[in-house]
Amino acid sequence: MPLNVLVTAAGSTIGEGIIKAIRRSPLPCRIVTTDAGLYAAGLYRGDAAYRVPLGKSPEFIDAIIDICRREQIRAICIGTDYELLPMAVHRGRIEQETGATVIVSRPEAIRIADDKWLTHEFLRSNGFPAIPSAQLVDAERLVAAEGFPLIVKPRIGDSSKDTFVVRDRAALDDTLARLARGRTANEFLAGDTDLIVQKYMGDEREEFTSTTVTFDGVVHGVISLRREMRFGGHTSKAVIEPCAAVDDLVRRVATALAPVGPCNFQSRVVDGTPFIFEINCRFSGTTATCAQVGFNHVDACLRRLVLNEAVPPLSFRSGVMLRYFNEVFVPFGDVETMRRDGCVPHPGAEHNTYF
Repeated sequence: MPLNVLVTAAGSTIGEGIIKAIRRSPLPCRIVTTDAGLYAAGLYRGDAAYRVPLGKSPEFIDAIIDICRREQIRAICIGTDYELLPMAVHRGRIEQETGATVIVSRPEAIRIADDKWLTHEFLRSNGFPAIPSAQLVDAERLVAAEGFPLIVKPRIGDSSKDTFVVRDRAALDDTLARLARGRTANEFLAGDTDLIVQKYMGDEREEFTSTTVTFDGVVHGVISLRREMRFGGHTSKAVIEPCAAVDDLVRRVATALAPVGPCNFQSRVVDGTPFIFEINCRFSGTTATCAQVGFNHVDACLRRLVLNEAVPPLSFRSGVMLRYFNEVFVPFGDVETMRRDGCVPHPGAEHNTYF
């Protein structure tokens, strides 16, 4: 009897990674995918596919519940930041009405992670290294204390969207003016988001993306990748090996935050001290890589949270991750069926297997 798993936002890098990790698991899984976009590659790579409203839509939760009932879903893996809070807030209703386990953290933890100012305050108040930061109203105080360069970004966002490094007063004023005019440009957000200004610390050669898996407040594993290159906010080249300073900090912060299942931490090391600048209470864009080298935290979450099994060992091989583009061919018939009916029972998409 296969384990029916729903992967949302399947067209995202995160969603695609979750699918790959499930396929690597020895568990007999049947994957049902959702996405808001018609041309989402991962949408057509499951065993059944559904198009759903955006996470901010009032119809989103009802759509998820309907799909879970129809497909007898046992577990929900979330592929985008923008669906985390709705799923967390309505977790009780979803699980009661469908029997599916929603792999999601507490709303309080998600709010801290989603909001970069709250992330800063969480780190500072718990005694962890914190990058000097200010809300927009206190930007002048930060400029006076730290000078330039600074980094300006939305408090809530993803993938480095609308994130700018400013190196002088003129660049700061221009960036703030442009961002203030375009703060509603992100179609995935439910409303405006304020800005945060931070000291620009270190360089990209000492930037890490780390993944933890936590159950009942206990961290069962940490894996860190040192980024060599980013593309569109996503890691495209990275070195995978233990880094004691980063791994120790990430483990301590994850213990304090107590997420449920997966959590992602992004940090930079400055003069030997790691500083976390972003937390994501979800699977990450490097989920597929983690699973490939042995750290399959999707499999671990399914076993612990759905099947009530013991957490399997989460070790990994060291090496280098190099990411590349691939192709997925979707027949016109599947696209038209999705456009007309909002679902495709048996997608016939093919991916390029020659490289």
